[in-house]
Amino acid sequence: MAVQRSWDIVTGPGITALGIAAARCVESSMPDALIDDPFAAVFVGAVDSPVAFPLRWPAEGEPVSDRQKLSLHTSRYIGVRARFYDDVLRDAVRGGAGQVVLLAAGLDTRAFRLPWPADVTLYELDQPQVLAFKDDVLRAAQAQAQPGVRRVTVGIDLREDWAGALTAAGFRPDVPTVWVAEGLLGYLPAAAEEHLLRRIHRLSAGGSSLALDRFADLDRLASDAETLERLGRRSGLEARSLFNTESRPHPGRWLRPNGWTVHEDDDTTVAHRYGRDLADPFTGQPTRPWLDTRFLTAELSPT
Repeated sequence: MAVQRSWDIVTGPGITALGIAAARCVESSMPDALIDDPFAAVFVGAVDSPVAFPLRWPAEGEPVSDRQKLSLHTSRYIGVRARFYDDVLRDAVRGGAGQVVLLAAGLDTRAFRLPWPADVTLYELDQPQVLAFKDDVLRAAQAQAQPGVRRVTVGIDLREDWAGALTAAGFRPDVPTVWVAEGLLGYLPAAAEEHLLRRIHRLSAGGSSLALDRFADLDRLASDAETLERLGRRSGLEARSLFNTESRPHPGRWLRPNGWTVHEDDDTTVAHRYGRDLADPFTGQPTRPWLDTRFLTAELSPT
């Protein structure tokens, strides 16, 4: 039964979040699955989506449309991305991080699907309507969806004073924190990206860490709108209007002088770490339906 809501998840960034949830569902069904997300499908089932996202990997010989091929190919990348952040979070809390902050958490379900130490608090930041939709859907799933961590939701637009809202919700700047900006920076203007990094730094105790992904070819896309238009036609998503193609400096140019040790890998290297080839599974060609992505991790010196 569809959940009643005032926020429309089937347009703009909302439909993208829904598509990523569907991709996690597909990933969970794969023989070589890198994650297991038993909650992702309930989000897709809660609405009438204008895009028919596949929710499982097709059986051998099963007919697959061009749009489904694109979604399935993308799902293999989303599986890699999700596993990357899962591992970042596991390593950080094992290393002593007492707080997790998921920036623009969207339909993330890590509070529910990952094992957590008893003394960790996980904060999810996103617009109030997004978090309300998620909580409504998970509440409808009843006992199946119980967080395994102290979960605190902070309904705030990241263009507003999210740092103040976070501290008002109980966040402690003196506790080592792992910050996650999964799939976020590509939507932000350049100035907003730098502002975000400055706020993270200001709120981070020594020993904190940060993980994010960024598009490496934004400059090219700014003069090559056809790439996004073609992606939009194939996917059914408004790709051209979703991404911000403003030129911006590498995040490390600000992080390193402020005491952060930065490491970065491209998406292919991260995929190979998990034994996955990101070539098109239907043609074998080394093409990608997403943008050229880099995964960055940074650690703030304990002193």
